[in-house]
Amino acid sequence: MKSSVTLPVFPVSAALIVTGLFSVVQIVPDKPMLAAERFIHGGGWIQIAVLSVYTFIIARAMMDPAKSATWRKRIWLIFCVVFFAQFLLGILADERFLMTGKLHLPIPFMIVGGPVYRGEIGFMTILFLSTIVLSGPAWCSHFCYFGALDSLASKGRTNRKPLKNKWIWKGSLLVLVIFFALLFRLLGFSGLQTLIPAIVLGIIGILVMVLISRKKGKMVHCVAFCPIGTVVNFLKYVSPFRMKIESSCTNCMRCLPSCKYDALNRVDIMNRKPGQTCTLCGDCVTECEVSAIRYNFFGFSAKNSRLIFLFITICLHVLCLGMGRL
Repeated sequence: MKSSVTLPVFPVSAALIVTGLFSVVQIVPDKPMLAAERFIHGGGWIQIAVLSVYTFIIARAMMDPAKSATWRKRIWLIFCVVFFAQFLLGILADERFLMTGKLHLPIPFMIVGGPVYRGEIGFMTILFLSTIVLSGPAWCSHFCYFGALDSLASKGRTNRKPLKNKWIWKGSLLVLVIFFALLFRLLGFSGLQTLIPAIVLGIIGILVMVLISRKKGKMVHCVAFCPIGTVVNFLKYVSPFRMKIESSCTNCMRCLPSCKYDALNRVDIMNRKPGQTCTLCGDCVTECEVSAIRYNFFGFSAKNSRLIFLFITICLHVLCLGMGRL
């Protein structure tokens, strides 16, 4: 009886938080922020109701560690489809599908390069930094619209060998993006002049997914190519969430194929600590038969640490789903 009473608390609380936050977004700003409100007066409330029900469904499903990995990939793909669908509709049909009514290239590195070039921080940059503070590196496993594509590309058998020179690639690309953004700004390049190199870099990223991530069964674009992933790898420590490997680990290495972020290999397991490219996706938690891999949040138990992380991350996912437009 006790279980049946407490079970709905987690998903209901998540749905109520999402409803409250979206209600503020619906009421306070003068300009409609929710897509449905831009087309139908009062439509924002319908959108809020749908998103609240969606929050309840996914929160309840992801409470079960055995289902969490599958549902994470599902909701991540949903966000990717919605994001790019709104982007295409904003270009081809009606600019009201865009957040600002102005077109910005939907390539993750623009979250860094764009503010450096423009000399100002935009909505997506604020949203990105907020997710890092609240849920650490979950941007790279739950929210990034490009990351979901890399996840699809890397589906299948995972190469257990660590990626070579990934930190050289990651660091170099981040420096180059910042350097050229500053250079274009100093030279007074127009937005159209910066568009071509940005598109080229985006195409290269897609080719990395198709040709390398697919071959290795790892998210090579996110781990070794994307500058945003590099930023996340270092800034994630502002969040108190961690992933730990307990001494109860049997070194069975069963978790290795589940990690698409090159954050688990034999050395990591023996050191009892995931690699720095860990995004707290939790897929390894699902695979561990002895529950040796766990979330850690201050002094909370493994179960409660995981639920707190999921609560925050699911709420952020739904907020990004409703607000993450260009």
